[in-house]
Amino acid sequence: MRASPLFVAALSGIILLAQEAPTRTYRQWVGGQEVGGASQETKTLGGARVVRNREWMSLSRLGQEIRQEVDQTARRAADGSLAFTWRLQLSKEPFEGKAEWSPADPGSLTIQPLNGAALRTPVPAGAVLWPEDLDARLIEAARLRRPVQAITFSFPVQQWSTLTLEPAGPDPLPGFPDAVRFTGQETQGASSAPVEAWISPSAGELRQRTELGGLAILMQRAELPPPTARAGEAEGFFERTLQTLPPHPFQAWLRDLTLRAEGSVPALPEDAQQIRLPEGRWRLVRATDPSAAEAAQLPVTGTPKGDEVRYLAPSPLVPFRDPAFDGLLRRLALPPGLPRWEVAKRVTAFVFDWITDKDFTVGFASALEVCRTPRGDCTEHGVLAVALLRRLGVPARGVTGWVGLGDTLGLHFWVEVKLRDRWVPVDPTFDQAPASAFRIKLGDTDLADLGSVGWESAALAFSGLRWIPEREGTAPWGAGTRIEGDQVTVSGGSRLRLPGGRWQLERGRLTLNRTWTVEAVPRPGQAQLKGNRRLAGPRTFREGWWDPEDRRLWMDLGQGRWLRLEGVSEVAAYQLLDQLMAPTSSS
Repeated sequence: MRASPLFVAALSGIILLAQEAPTRTYRQWVGGQEVGGASQETKTLGGARVVRNREWMSLSRLGQEIRQEVDQTARRAADGSLAFTWRLQLSKEPFEGKAEWSPADPGSLTIQPLNGAALRTPVPAGAVLWPEDLDARLIEAARLRRPVQAITFSFPVQQWSTLTLEPAGPDPLPGFPDAVRFTGQETQGASSAPVEAWISPSAGELRQRTELGGLAILMQRAELPPPTARAGEAEGFFERTLQTLPPHPFQAWLRDLTLRAEGSVPALPEDAQQIRLPEGRWRLVRATDPSAAEAAQLPVTGTPKGDEVRYLAPSPLVPFRDPAFDGLLRRLALPPGLPRWEVAKRVTAFVFDWITDKDFTVGFASALEVCRTPRGDCTEHGVLAVALLRRLGVPARGVTGWVGLGDTLGLHFWVEVKLRDRWVPVDPTFDQAPASAFRIKLGDTDLADLGSVGWESAALAFSGLRWIPEREGTAPWGAGTRIEGDQVTVSGGSRLRLPGGRWQLERGRLTLNRTWTVEAVPRPGQAQLKGNRRLAGPRTFREGWWDPEDRRLWMDLGQGRWLRLEGVSEVAAYQLLDQLMAPTSSS
């Protein structure tokens, strides 16, 4: 789970078109905390006009720091042609590219991202590409107190953005008595956010305030006094995207659950895993295992056709044709002739194992970077899995949404693979194929560019909305777990039995023999198993990992089911590995 990368538009000071302009600097606050800033520098070099914008930001997520930097330069030649370069640093390796526009062909913009194919995008009527033109338009709007609409292009995310402002009246700021306040909104891709802007007819844009996911974002000139902190603003952006769920010992194994939404529900897609019900309720279902025909479907060879083309294509985010992927494929060592679903399962498990450093400090890395440096969180697992799947001929796409994990619901990114006429979710972050049921899909992406990922939309949709679990299968939430003697049965058919064991369920917490806390969990990663002893039952040879310091036992029950038991001694760990039985409904 992760926070959204915040792409905040750089604010611009006045530019005197025929003169050198001093560097303008800005400071930025998110949720009342200063997190970074921006600068704009304008020069004339060799007869060309050059405008350089920089932005930097440092956010905290689960106690770890995420740094983001954008460096963008616009150059206008004497003939009016424009050239742009940009560098977006969200992880170790930056996203970079260049673009060109010519007055001889004003209706198109040519873009050449690093590690990607060149493309031409149409320029909307009235769009503003040159930064000084935008400055002049804002200054004129402040001078005449009239509305302004500006369409601009974000090169790092490769999306057009529309800023619409209406004058609200004079609103002096310290040192800028002629400031005029504007209100409106900015729309980029599928996301839209409210905007307040203070613009001076003599000094240009001074301050811009917006919000993302209910969190206030402020960028203003460095010479303005800092804002006064408000009560409750200290909570970080990422923490605000998390919701607490009622505890459930077998949430990870549920096959069918119903949620009720409190608040404004965004437009959610519907499919076999996500079904709209009346009165703001949604039914979430774990994808069924492939049919015989689906399980036998082979990967695409040769030239793909139809809709599969875009889901088998490389991009700067998934440049799977790079020779670096050859080494990963040798490690994966797939036998020839495997069908799509078997490839998907093996890639899902391989990516989980390859990314040994489950690192929350990575903002967003390309699949090539993850190929070289195995670290990151859900997006890094997702982009690498998509890259490998496409390289192997399996149509794959990313999914943004929210996932339930233990007692938390939060932002997440996973993968879907195409099997005949349906898309089946898999989750390399947790090594799940098919993926668990408790996930709310907001949208999918072909990963053509960063803007298609949709983190901003996911964060905005989460604001002011709560999801309340109501049912699991046909039973009320929490009532699907039944204890009968030494056996506990889970809704969906899974069972646990310890001969002579005593189970107790109280307020969503399951204990065994009044000593051990039992919970179904996703597969643990290497960091969770660090320092654990690998054990095997003396009779059954079932494997487990036991932590002598925390007295924690991880058990692999097969079929993607894992248990975590707390408070377990080494003697009890051996006993449980041998005696705890876990048949399924199909056993």
